[in-house]
Amino acid sequence: MKSNLLLHYIITISALMVVLAALFKIYQDSANAKFLMLTIAGCLLVAVGQILIIRQKKSKK
Repeated sequence: MKSNLLLHYIITISALMVVLAALFKIYQDSANAKFLMLTIAGCLLVAVGQILIIRQKKSKK
């Protein structure tokens, strides 16, 4: 159970790291802003979903 929860934490952290990298790329050069915004939206959706799964699993304990 604990390793399963760890997997959700790793997915959340990696999705947020991709968001930060995309924001940095937008700050540097906004040529691909549409693509990077889509990437940010998708990764934020993944991160929020994983956080909700973590909360649900913690509340079951």
